[in-house]
Amino acid sequence: MKRTQLKPEFIASIWTTEQDCLLIENSLLSIEELTQLLPFSEEEIQVRKAILGLVRRQRQMNRI
Repeated sequence: MKRTQLKPEFIASIWTTEQDCLLIENSLLSIEELTQLLPFSEEEIQVRKAILGLVRRQRQMNRI
């Protein structure tokens, strides 16, 4: 049975390109460390990671 993949809904972004780059480069840091680096809440960071595909990528890397 094929699972449908949930796609995050589009949210008007207030994230800058530099902030996205910082999140991508430091995606392995804990949420607490990311909240210190970025001016966003934990929930906003989690949502942005999902939008950028970092959550799925991390799961794929953990399988290896």
